[in-house]
Amino acid sequence: MPTPKKISALAAVAVLGLGGLAATAAPATAAPAGPERVRISCTPQNVDGYTGQTQCTNLGTVSGYRVRVTCRRVSNGTLFTIYGAWRVAGWSVAVCSTTGASTVWSVGSDY
Repeated sequence: MPTPKKISALAAVAVLGLGGLAATAAPATAAPAGPERVRISCTPQNVDGYTGQTQCTNLGTVSGYRVRVTCRRVSNGTLFTIYGAWRVAGWSVAVCSTTGASTVWSVGSDY
């Protein structure tokens, strides 16, 4: 086990080593002037265990979004993915099963 002196010496070397790397790194460039980038905000939801939906706002230059639902077959546990319709407003919806054969495993958004 290293003694306290060895530990502090190792820490100093590590700090100096990181400082040397930071000093040689290229300086960060400023973001280009103009409008700020808009962050897309999506709300994926598991509606009832069989249906997934999402709605997105702040699309900016993005032309649309859709829901991506991973479903799980009840009979054997296999997973498969389904997608809702592309939307520019409102909810994109996808249904795993209307008979209870598959349930929602996860819900996400594509854009």
